[in-house]
Amino acid sequence: MAHPSLARGPRLLPGALLLRRDARNLQLGTSPGIVLRDRPGLARVLRLLDGSLPLPLLTELVARDVPEFADDLASTLHRLVAAGAVLRPVSPADGLRVAVRHDRSTSAFAALLTDAVGQPAIEPEIEVLVSAGEPARSTFEHLVSGGVVHLPVVLDERRVRIGPLVAPGFSPCLGCLDAHVAAADPTWSVLVPQFEQARLLDPALPPGVLHRAAAEVLHHLDCLGEGRRPPSLGRVVSVGPAHGLNDVDDVPFAPDCPCRLLAA
Repeated sequence: MAHPSLARGPRLLPGALLLRRDARNLQLGTSPGIVLRDRPGLARVLRLLDGSLPLPLLTELVARDVPEFADDLASTLHRLVAAGAVLRPVSPADGLRVAVRHDRSTSAFAALLTDAVGQPAIEPEIEVLVSAGEPARSTFEHLVSGGVVHLPVVLDERRVRIGPLVAPGFSPCLGCLDAHVAAADPTWSVLVPQFEQARLLDPALPPGVLHRAAAEVLHHLDCLGEGRRPPSLGRVVSVGPAHGLNDVDDVPFAPDCPCRLLAA
């Protein structure tokens, strides 16, 4: 079965079983399932839809190996896509181009993300930067000045902090977050320069927290790719040990932050 990020042709709805409903109908999935009027050869055609074959090659394969299928394949696929049973081909330009960057301490967590989004895009639309402990702020300052959309993900000693998602000129940045924290704890300004020091930390978060945090990050990327507001835009979402309970903190623009100049 082709990986979703590598799909070049039509594919069945992922995770949905192809079942025989009765003598005249097939059923795809069970939640609640999509009923399909059966035709000679249709089940065999559906089992070929793993996303690995572009339509011209799929057409040749069906003509050669499923001669009993007499319907027009393109029209059949169009109806199946309209019914939600089949996903249309996805080209690399159709999906959100994501690059996941990480330090040596967070390679296992970053792998959970790259398994879903694929290897780093050459020209990403968003960079996800994963670090163990607070990251060096200079990296993010360069991204802001370069106009690069980015999402910090920090694995600390008790949680995974996601955000703020930064669209330079449109949403608050990590510098705004630091100013917001320092307003409540002035000593934070003393700590921030120390984040520049290189270190190798051993994250001790439970696997369940890491998997839930990875799913949360992917949800934010899905929102961005679909044109919906990601939960981390202008906010920090923290995933901790309490299952199903994420902390959400607003991040306002800081009046003296350089990103305000871009916003203006």
